[in-house]
Amino acid sequence: MNIYLDIDGVLLANEKYLALYAEEFLYFILTRYPDTTYWLTTHCQGDAAIPMQRIGHLFAPTTVELMQKIRPTRWHIAKTEAIDFTKPFLWFDDDLFAEERAALLKHAVLDSWIEVDLRINRYQLKLIIQRFSFLMA
Repeated sequence: MNIYLDIDGVLLANEKYLALYAEEFLYFILTRYPDTTYWLTTHCQGDAAIPMQRIGHLFAPTTVELMQKIRPTRWHIAKTEAIDFTKPFLWFDDDLFAEERAALLKHAVLDSWIEVDLRINRYQLKLIIQRFSFLMA
């Protein structure tokens, strides 16, 4: 399974602070899918070092070591351009643009997008870990 991760609104609660349980969430994902986890964020665009420069200092060294395994993606207009629709995936993001939603619907995988809305529930990453622990064993 491929995992696609956004940064703002998912791993970061705001410009300065990590989301609650961001470290645990990354550990959960990266110990299960270390070779198939991808940055799907405006802070990447083909270079996995850029997200690390942006947010790496906020995480513990052990988490940063795991994060080094996250692969980059490149896209132009819609993030869905970087998604491999031939493989099962989960995409953790706080928002979809209309064209991204349309692409997910076209491929009948809208349920692969996991909406993270920390404004509604700041404990959402903890709940995601609990919800998906049986699927990602």
